[in-house]
Amino acid sequence: MRRVAVWMPRILAPVAMVVALTGCGIDSQFLSSADPLNALITIDQLVAPDFTVTTPATHVSAAGLAAGDPAIASALAHDGLQSAARVEYQRDVDFSTSNGPIDVVATAERFAGVSGASSAYSANVRQLDAIVGAVAASTGPLGDEAHSISVIRTTAGGLQAVEITVVWRVGNLVNIIVARGRYGGTRLDDALVLAALQTKNELPPGVA
Repeated sequence: MRRVAVWMPRILAPVAMVVALTGCGIDSQFLSSADPLNALITIDQLVAPDFTVTTPATHVSAAGLAAGDPAIASALAHDGLQSAARVEYQRDVDFSTSNGPIDVVATAERFAGVSGASSAYSANVRQLDAIVGAVAASTGPLGDEAHSISVIRTTAGGLQAVEITVVWRVGNLVNIIVARGRYGGTRLDDALVLAALQTKNELPPGVA
């Protein structure tokens, strides 16, 4: 069975997506000084079996987040990006009958302040919504600000694949979950479960 990366289209470039989420009891002035590496969802938190690490959790520079776009990298620096990290998981499945994500990319970014994180979030929401074929959907309560889109593409084999992106902000932290899989078998709810787990990783004990 082939690895998903062989045939699964990457609809979005791995740019720095910053998000806005709407109130779930989190103080919007929450400031984290923790390493974003520790916020990333872990393999033990994935809710489906057989995932493996394809890109280990590692720090990512502004240039890496911007996928080489100097304007985006400059904007991130202007907004006070301090540190960022990313990890990717995949699982080998029969794509034609698969349910749930088969490719998950998680990113966490820490900014110097809430205003910078919000600014970066807003820029990325505009970027996401401008993608051809992007369909926005409500996330429900998630952090301080949140947004999601889905994009459908046809694979080389003629099957439909979906890429769901959820971006959200918790204080000065910006998070991104990208979930890819078979259209009809991968849903926004799948990505939101992972987003909630990553949010839990970055909040102090006792903060709901």
